[in-house]
Amino acid sequence: MTIQEIEKKHLSATRCIDEAAINAAIGHISTLISESGRADLNDELVKLRMSYTFMLRYLEQGVMDPQRDEILTGIRHSLYTLNDQSYMGLMERTSHEIFYTRRRELSNTALISIVDEYRESLQELSLVQSAPSNQSDSHAILSRLQQAEVLETKLFNKVWSTFPLSADDASTIRLCVNGDILPIHTRCLLVAALLLGLMKFYDENKLLILIEAYSMSDDPQVQLRALTCAMLAMLAHKRRTTSSRAMRSRIDAMVDNPDFKHDVWSIQVQLARSRNTENVKHRVKEDLIPNIMKMRPDIIDKLKDKDTQIIDLSDIEANPDWQDWLDQSGITRKIEEFNAMQLEGSDVFIATFAHLKSFPFFKTLSNWFLPFYPAHSTVLENLGASKLQLAEVIQHAPYLCNSDKYSFCLSLGALPESQRSMMSAQLEEQNAAINENRLAELPDVRKRRVSIVNAFVQDLYRFFKLFSRRYEFIAAMDDPGLDMTNCQPLTQVTRDAHVLELLGALYFKNGFFDDAVNCFTRLEGMDDVNDDHIYQKIGFAYQNAGKAEQALTYYKRHELLHEDDIWNIRHIAACYRAIGQLDKALEYYRRAEVLSSDNVSLTLTIGHILLELNRAKEALQQYFKADLMPNAKHRAWRPIAWSSFLLDDYDRALEYYDRILKNDTPSPQDLLNRGHVLLCQGHAQQAIASYRDSLKLMNGDTDKFRASFKEDAMELRLHGISTVDQALIPDAVCATHQPE
Repeated sequence: MTIQEIEKKHLSATRCIDEAAINAAIGHISTLISESGRADLNDELVKLRMSYTFMLRYLEQGVMDPQRDEILTGIRHSLYTLNDQSYMGLMERTSHEIFYTRRRELSNTALISIVDEYRESLQELSLVQSAPSNQSDSHAILSRLQQAEVLETKLFNKVWSTFPLSADDASTIRLCVNGDILPIHTRCLLVAALLLGLMKFYDENKLLILIEAYSMSDDPQVQLRALTCAMLAMLAHKRRTTSSRAMRSRIDAMVDNPDFKHDVWSIQVQLARSRNTENVKHRVKEDLIPNIMKMRPDIIDKLKDKDTQIIDLSDIEANPDWQDWLDQSGITRKIEEFNAMQLEGSDVFIATFAHLKSFPFFKTLSNWFLPFYPAHSTVLENLGASKLQLAEVIQHAPYLCNSDKYSFCLSLGALPESQRSMMSAQLEEQNAAINENRLAELPDVRKRRVSIVNAFVQDLYRFFKLFSRRYEFIAAMDDPGLDMTNCQPLTQVTRDAHVLELLGALYFKNGFFDDAVNCFTRLEGMDDVNDDHIYQKIGFAYQNAGKAEQALTYYKRHELLHEDDIWNIRHIAACYRAIGQLDKALEYYRRAEVLSSDNVSLTLTIGHILLELNRAKEALQQYFKADLMPNAKHRAWRPIAWSSFLLDDYDRALEYYDRILKNDTPSPQDLLNRGHVLLCQGHAQQAIASYRDSLKLMNGDTDKFRASFKEDAMELRLHGISTVDQALIPDAVCATHQPE
């Protein structure tokens, strides 16, 4: 079988198991097992087929079996595993994916032997490091350290590529992750290895180890990484985890723990926020940094290293000599936006560090998940043992995830000493200011835990989006796959009213309107939610999603409770207008006008509706009314001019277009419309001159001009301009135009 045929057969078997088409699934799996030649898997399949056959026979005979559902669930779980094992066995023979490469490399190496070898290496390293200074050798220490790190990677790869876990392997991993026999950073690596294994093949033992690590570990890094990985795995395998009794019992045991709830919510919110990372990246890369780059070169040279493109924004903001210039240039506002995004947990540095993931360090898969610590060989090689203080400064940089901290170290290692010192001084100064503010506050364990979650989710995002071989893994961080409110084993926590409200607002702010609707509609039916405005929130989310009819349903519900809510009335009117019910829209806009008689926008909007209803005379009176209002400025001039044109009052139309030319900034459309008026008055030469001015404001785009002219063809015909003249005029306008 080809790889494509193997994948197709495996997928077909999975779908059949999902749909409880057991006999069909057994047929597909039998083909895979036969191709693999695994007699042990075939024996297991024969037992499952026999169990299923007996179950069907008892059903046909009318035998009542209260355990039938449990038996069927067990058969399905076993079939899932057999399907994956047979598929993996076939792929392992020929596939060049990194997962199968590591399986082949480590197939004859026991997990426990790697653990023992690694622990021996750590003991040898400790002896070298503790030797008297006159006997120690920095090169020897670095060499021992690198040997230990090679074994760390080997241990990571073994845990990741082992499927399914045996009872002995599961016990070994539990001891490594939950105990204190390995360093914290290694325990964190093993948690990530379990996640990657689960992203390839579902293994309930691995998922249970993650859940247990959250409950049993004494380190918050291990705890929160384990819970994050468990949640992502449950989301990736919703069908299989939903029916897992062991999983449900573990979750039920923790659900009353307030720390568990808060941690789940933190992860839920940060995963939701990560969906907006590409928008944040684009905003920083295309808006913020280019605007800062326009600053004077001498300021840029002080703030930015040309190799890393890292800019110390706090230093810009802090220098009083630049403040006036910054305010006038708009940079201050953009820095404030940047700081606000930082504070709310947005991934603002991915645009800066994405191109720094090409160092050889990131070719090693496990390094993407490595917590930053100053004693790592990469840090020592790039900063030197004498720069331990700098490494600690980087370690405590509050807004950089672990992956970016390593990128920063690697980039510093490539810089001249003078630039390295400048950048490290800036970072140290920024950290000192942040830490000073923190010391002034009471210790906040919850904020610390949220910070750990944010950094790890950003590490995960970088791996799944930037790793050179990311396409070999489930796209775990892709939108819309991160909706934890649909993660069945956790819904009793993830659908809490507080977090749904928070998520709904977050989704709405970032433009994920359908997701905002999902959150707000779940709030609607909750007993502990007494907010009448929930109908408005749902309606507003639907309206922004382009679903005006659904929005109307909820706005009308709010109207029953708050009849004179002008905001609600205006949005009902806008929805009626969007679906073409202009009479109803006018009715509601009139109601809003009674409640807010001095609102210029509202008065103009009523005029626009009347115009759409072909009631130009009434529309014109509405526009005159708006023009007399305070703060109307020139907003009514254009609709007055156009309405006058529609009513054949060319003199008044021309008067108002000329007012716009003298007292406002005319648009291409203004000059086009003015040309129409002159043309209908019989002043063809003046009309063509106005059209040419319009074309000039369109930057000489003749196609755009012709399209704009053509849009008004019906109105021009109604005002006596023949189709022949309409065909000739654009050529007359464009033929003599000389682009500047």
